Amino acid sequence: MWQTLLQTDLFQGLSPEAMEHVMAAASPPKLLPEGHVLFQQGEPAEACFVLLSGRANLSQLTPNGHETVLRVIEPGQVLGLTALLGAGVYSATARVAQPATALAWSGTAIQQLSRSHPLILHNALHIALERYTALQQAYLRLAFETVDHRLAEVLTRLARAQPVQRDGSIVIRESRETLAAMAVTTIFTVSRLLREWERHRIVALKRGMVVIRDLQALRRLAYSESAALP
Repeated sequence: MWQTLLQTDLFQGLSPEAMEHVMAAASPPKLLPEGHVLFQQGEPAEACFVLLSGRANLSQLTPNGHETVLRVIEPGQVLGLTALLGAGVYSATARVAQPATALAWSGTAIQQLSRSHPLILHNALHIALERYTALQQAYLRLAFETVDHRLAEVLTRLARAQPVQRDGSIVIRESRETLAAMAVTTIFTVSRLLREWERHRIVALKRGMVVIRDLQALRRLAYSESAALP
């Protein structure tokens, strides 16, 4: 399994010997059902996780109690960097969005590994910087872009991790509530925009999913200066 872990963002570049140490310190792989909470915002940061399959969402609660999805975690990515960096408490909640498999390391174990193998800490800092940059970009999009741009960008980003079906479509299995949180808008607005895009044959709507029929049109909506439909 260490060959798989070697492709993850946290352990890239480690030697086979180092990966043996990483595997020895990990807990056995766990199957996690949809909705399972790995950790919650404000809890002591006691473990670090790497997703081997499935998907998870990192979210935060706003002061008024609204949950906002900050990032979608795909296989090969790490959750709970706070435990590795010894930062005290988790700054976000990690919830499984699709049935997943994950490995976990206690905070003590992952910190010891990072001392024995400094490349782990180097990778962790790189990941943290990358995610901080992504949050800055998300803030700029929120400040200067319209909701239709943001929702189209969310769907385009999710589509990158999904296989293309035989008919060329891409299936996104996310609830309207999750899409609204990721685009920082309301469920009503998401439903309205999706219905409009369905009329233009850009997407097709099914229970619990959005089927992207015209990815190029969606990309134009996401990244062009004008999001007007033809």
